[in-house]
Parts: sequence; C-alpha cells; structure tokens
Amino acid sequence: MREISMEAIRIHYPFHTPRNDWEILYLSCAPYRGKDPKGLRRFLDEQLEYALQDGLTYQELMDDATSTLEEHVDITGFKPRPGETYGVFIRPIPKSEYSIRLFPGSAANRDYCLDFVLTATGEPVNSPFKFELFAGPGPDTPMGFIPTVALRPMDCAFGFSQDQIPPGEEKFLLREGQGCILRRPGHRDVRFAVPTRRRPEPPKQIPDADFLELPAYID
Repeated sequence: MREISMEAIRIHYPFHTPRNDWEILYLSCAPYRGKDPKGLRRFLDEQLEYALQDGLTYQELMDDATSTLEEHVDITGFKPRPGETYGVFIRPIPKSEYSIRLFPGSAANRDYCLDFVLTATGEPVNSPFKFELFAGPGPDTPMGFIPTVALRPMDCAFGFSQDQIPPGEEKFLLREGQGCILRRPGHRDVRFAVPTRRRPEPPKQIPDADFLELPAYID
C-alpha cells in the first residue's frame, strides 16, 4: 500500500513531500485541487485536526496509518511500469497514430483499465482526439441488442476535472469480458472485448437431492 500511495502522490502532488504516514495515506485517496505547496500543507493540518477530534491520539493516528500502509492491497488504476507485460495489450486504432492499451487492475474485482498511447513510442497520452467510449456486451452481440454506457476517466470519479488530470495519467475503468465501442466522428466504430483472467474452477457443490432428467434443448 505504501508504494502505491507514494506513486499516487508523485503523480497528483509532485510539489509536496509527505511529512508523516498519515499524510501519505490521506493524500492517496483524498483529492486536493490546489497547486500551492503552502496551501496544501495548511489543508493537511486542518484535516489532521479534524481527524484527531474522533478521539484518537496523534500517535495512535500515525500508528494506524503506518499499519494500513504496510498492508498488501489489490488496487486498480496504476499504469504498467516499463518492462511490465503481464496482461498488457496494445492495439493500434485504425487510421490513427494512437493505440488503445489495456492493462489489469484488481483481480478480485475483475478490473481492467484502458488508456491511449502513441503507437510509435508507447507514450501514454490524455484524450488525444475527439471520441466517445462505451461499455456493453461483447462484440458478438447483435447491434440491436446492445445497451451501452458512456465511460468517463477514472480520475473524474475522484473529483478531478478533465483538465486537472496530469499528462499521460488518464485511464478508464473496464471489467473483464466487457465489450467496448470506441466512436470517433468520421470513422467506423472500433469494437473490442476486454480479456478475462483464467481462474481455478471452484469445486462443484453437489446438492443432496434427487434429479429428474429433462432434455437441455428442444427443436
């Protein structure tokens, strides 16, 4: 958890060095929209005062933060580091200099993420062209039966506006097996399905019951 939290702070608050473990934990999940280092420190001091009103001592609060940061977490949203290839798929977008990149998130939640990269270099970019991204059933589903949901960047769900997302940090949350449609003005739709990670099959539960035989299909 500590490494992930520090990475989030590096991305969103590069102008601030956390002064203690409570700040590391707090900033990893609480948005601050300002860019002034002094303003952020004042904000953190105020939030720490509020937290201490819950009855914990300063040391207890710090110890709790340290304990949480030492836990292993299965988290979604952090982009692949150079050399990471497991579950990462890059596919060029037709008639474009960009590609979509899919990379795994939390396995327990069956999360996957999508971002855009330059095909030539692999460098991630934010919304490089005008588009709409929709999630729905898989690409084999007939068009007339596709209920779709428009997707927004994950960062927007945490209170950041589009222009506040640091360059190259935009990403979209998907689910394993989900079908997606990328729609661009003047181009054909691009459709794809998110990969599903294989998992061991759970042991079959055989109920204590008598079974009657019936055909599975009839003509």
